[in-house]
Amino acid sequence: MRLLVEFSHPAQVHKFKHALAQLRKMGVEILILSRDKDVMLVLLDQYELPHLCISRARSGLLGNVWELLVREWKTLFIAMKFRPNLMLSAHSVAITHAGWIMGIPRLVHEDTEFGHLQQKLYIPFATRVLTSTAYYLDWGEKQLRIPSLEPLAYLHPKYFSEDPARLKRYGLSANSRYVVLRLISWQAMHDRGLHGITQSQMDTVVETLLSLGYEKVVLSTEGEFGQMDWPEIVRPDPEDLHHLLAFAELCFSESITVAGEAAVLGTPTLLVNPLRAGHTLELERYNLVERCDDLDNALSRAVEISADHDSKARALASRSRLLEEKSDMTEAFVEIISQELGLQGQECNGYGK
Repeated sequence: MRLLVEFSHPAQVHKFKHALAQLRKMGVEILILSRDKDVMLVLLDQYELPHLCISRARSGLLGNVWELLVREWKTLFIAMKFRPNLMLSAHSVAITHAGWIMGIPRLVHEDTEFGHLQQKLYIPFATRVLTSTAYYLDWGEKQLRIPSLEPLAYLHPKYFSEDPARLKRYGLSANSRYVVLRLISWQAMHDRGLHGITQSQMDTVVETLLSLGYEKVVLSTEGEFGQMDWPEIVRPDPEDLHHLLAFAELCFSESITVAGEAAVLGTPTLLVNPLRAGHTLELERYNLVERCDDLDNALSRAVEISADHDSKARALASRSRLLEEKSDMTEAFVEIISQELGLQGQECNGYGK
């Protein structure tokens, strides 16, 4: 059995890496189509996932359209040579179109309710749409809902154990007081008309966070965000970010993905982004994420959280409740994909509209 997989965002590498490893052990031949975006290629190489890079992320509407056309053509050409039995992606336009043309079943994982343009382009061509139960849009009979959250596919204790030794290279330890600051490029199609922290605001943000008693600001960005000469700022290697998030006292994030990761690891999290995603709304209900629509409000809340010495303990307690009530998303991925490939005779138990 052959599975063609397309990744368009680094988070998708984490999301599917354990499921793909299990499927390989079951004898499935897997080909991954990748994209040169942020740290995706670094992650794929680090996890020893063979892949073909078929495009580079571009900015602006015309850049996005051109890259889509390139991916459409290359995906179809590669699929015709590879002849997969099933195609898998996360909100991908190219792979659903290629699979539809070739008559090959298409599984699409969807977690971005506000990606309206992409959804119009690929949902009609998907065979199955996989979502969490927190996802609040309804795609009808083709939708399979998994009672879990996306970060649990790779940050569940079954797959991830935080390692304090990873902090040493940044001059930190498990007892250090530090904050993770995550900034995004705001270049995705669903980010049109939005903007985040500007270069001129960076000094204010860093000054405020350091004034709260944090020893370091761990700065993670999409691309380079200007030149910051602060000795208290450290830039993490991609493979260390989750370990740094686990031991942080606060995550201050523009990224919905990183906010969710910090939350399921039990770190108090401020999400500075006006977009509403179902899985972060669910994490808000567990008191693991607090969404702030503007920078001033977020900085005010950071001041209050830093003065609350019980905030980390409460977040860890909420995380424990989350793990008790949510299932293993990787296990669900493997079961659904196996069933679609005919490797198991069982139904996708517990997954439905």
